[in-house]
Amino acid sequence: MQISAQRKSVYHAAAVFASNYLVTVLDVAVEAYAAAGVPRDVALNMMEPLVRGTVDNVFRLGPTDALTGPIARGDIATVVNQYRAINTWDKQYALLYKRLGKTTANIAVRKRTGTVKS
Repeated sequence: MQISAQRKSVYHAAAVFASNYLVTVLDVAVEAYAAAGVPRDVALNMMEPLVRGTVDNVFRLGPTDALTGPIARGDIATVVNQYRAINTWDKQYALLYKRLGKTTANIAVRKRTGTVKS
């Protein structure tokens, strides 16, 4: 497979999303668990089966069909409650939660409608 010169930066950015930003999101999760009173080492142990199952589902089913959780279920009340709790704790993480939530909502729409992003 050949990547055109004009698309190499997007290609490399895709690797950043798949690797570096995954680490960042998992770090935020550890911080959130810690803010909830869960020690960081316990949080990592709790997260491991969830993260591994999610990653396995993404590669088995594709990202759209692997999506679960309150946004996939349309449970907006839970999402708003979580956003408010995070916003009380850390405003920057709340902004990240909100932005990721909007992007996740787009995936949920694709899942409900059976459409694939082109």
